[in-house]
Order: sequence, then structure tokens, then C-alpha cells
Amino acid sequence: MRKSLIPVLIALFLLGAAFGALAAARGQQASSPPAEVILQSETQGFNTRQVSGPAGSAPAQGSTAPNQPNIGFIDSPTAGCVQPDPAKNECYINWYYMSVDAAPNYMITMTAYLNDFGMIGRYAGFFQTSMYVPFNMNPSGYKVACGADGSGGQPHLGKAYGYAIRARDSANLSSANYGTVYCPPFP
Repeated sequence: MRKSLIPVLIALFLLGAAFGALAAARGQQASSPPAEVILQSETQGFNTRQVSGPAGSAPAQGSTAPNQPNIGFIDSPTAGCVQPDPAKNECYINWYYMSVDAAPNYMITMTAYLNDFGMIGRYAGFFQTSMYVPFNMNPSGYKVACGADGSGGQPHLGKAYGYAIRARDSANLSSANYGTVYCPPFP
């Protein structure tokens, strides 16, 4: 009876080792972050908007119907720079509003970046399918230097600031909106 038990134990040992190797391989695959691909992009003048997501969310090659992302483009009209006191080299950048929709997914974050300052604003969602940030959530806007006449590359305007607004939803899809805002010149 002992002789017949030894092959069974060896088989169980080998089977357990195979399952352990399979579990380790799956764990390594799950720990690596998914690659991002651009799902949709549009450009108008110097401004570009993009929707990106994990590599698996792109439409398959040869597919006749495109796979539409759930997250929408970020709407951020009328980015402006104002100088409240012409005697000071202090300007304020703000948007009339910023909004994005991801229904049926939930919005996780929306962040605003200025090229010279990095992240200037971060807004978090809480079980909401869209996010709307009006100008009065940042009452005075973001303080920047106005810059000298022509310093942004345009005559009769001050410094130019590039911005990026990024949003991410609960399906790990992201959207981005890029643009440039010019400030009034400071003599």
C-alpha cells in the first residue's frame, strides 16, 4: 500500500508546483500598470483635446464600429487672464467653467496645470457621473506674473501661459484639454 501512495504524493506535489507558478505569473501580470492609448483627439488652432484609456479599450483592428469612450472631452471655455491693478505685475488666470461627463462611469478627479507652476487645482468627485467647476470655486483665479509687452510672442500682450486640464473616471479612462492664455502686458 505504501508503494502506491508515493506516486500519488509526487503527482500532487508537481500539480501544486504548477498551480503556484501559474498564480505567480498571474500576479506579475496584474501588478504591471496598463498602457495608455489615445482613443480620440481633436485640434483647433493651438489647442488640443484628447481622450485616452487603457490599451484594451481601443477598438480592435478590422472592427467596423468604433469603440466610443464613455468619458467626454473637457469643456473649458473662455480661459482668461485679468490684471486688476495696472500698477502691479500681478495677473489672475481663471476659466468661466470646466466640465466633463463620464456617464455611466463616475468622475474621480479633474486637475488643472499651468506650464510654469505645475498642478494649480485638483477637484475630486464623489459618486457623480459629471463634474462642473464654475469660476467662483476659484474666486480670484490663479496669480501669475503679467509679463512685459510681447514677452509671450504676441505684440501688445504679456506673458503666455500654457495650460492642461485632465480628468479621470472610475473606468480609468482619461480626458485632457490643452490651451494657451495670454495676459495683459505690464510696462
